[in-house]
Amino acid sequence: MTDPVRLSIAELEAGWRAAARLYPWYPSMILWRGWKIAAYRRFALPEPVLDIGCGDGRFFQFVFPDCRDVVGVELDPGTARSALDSGVYRDVHVMAADALPAGPQRFASAFANCSLEHMDNLHGVLRGIHASLQPGAPFLCSVVTDYFTQWSPLPVVLEAAGAPAAAREVQRGHEAYHHLANPLSRAGWCAAFERAGFVVEQQVPIVPELAARLFLFVDQFVHLPRGAGEWSEPLTDYLRQFPAFPAKFPSVLSAIMAMEQSADEGAGFVAWLRRS
Repeated sequence: MTDPVRLSIAELEAGWRAAARLYPWYPSMILWRGWKIAAYRRFALPEPVLDIGCGDGRFFQFVFPDCRDVVGVELDPGTARSALDSGVYRDVHVMAADALPAGPQRFASAFANCSLEHMDNLHGVLRGIHASLQPGAPFLCSVVTDYFTQWSPLPVVLEAAGAPAAAREVQRGHEAYHHLANPLSRAGWCAAFERAGFVVEQQVPIVPELAARLFLFVDQFVHLPRGAGEWSEPLTDYLRQFPAFPAKFPSVLSAIMAMEQSADEGAGFVAWLRRS
């Protein structure tokens, strides 16, 4: 397994500031997606690009604004329609990622932004991506690791408060919300990539322990049910009262990063792979 590559503070701060422009009142999104933006900016995707689990296309366009020849794959028909309407993609296939057709036209690169951990047939998905790529083509992806579940702080707080059943329910609900099918270790992910025929060229751990515990506390809280919605709505409404929040929150994250004991493992990582 290759050694992890560390992001510099300057790269991280630029990533957090960029994410704050995209998600100004969502602290967990600024933290997590800012880390990924910082990592993604190290790489370039040759075209045509296959985007697996593309969502509505807004994030891909934000990170790779110069990519013009992109095809998306999305399971939800409504989200796929939004992606196609965005103008980011020349086509969007509505299908499960493990049903990717191995057509004669292969892609020069592939991208998967935090989608692989949600997919039940992981090996089938990875083999489908492999078959869709030209020989030697790169595959850039981000995934969560087993620390995404191990570092959860809100269940620990509830357990300490004498509510073990609530602690278990919060953890179960959070994993179900994210449909967390593959919370593998970094070594486990690399083994899965290699089994599917990829060479792991670079690994960039994202969101080490202190930052991960902050992210998970906020993320678990905001996704708790609140009537017909969830607690994200009142939190974002509250933060809107502080106009300086999007500009200043990255400084808070920089201070947390300065306290981390190690950045060699994280609750996720970005992988730069090569099709063999």
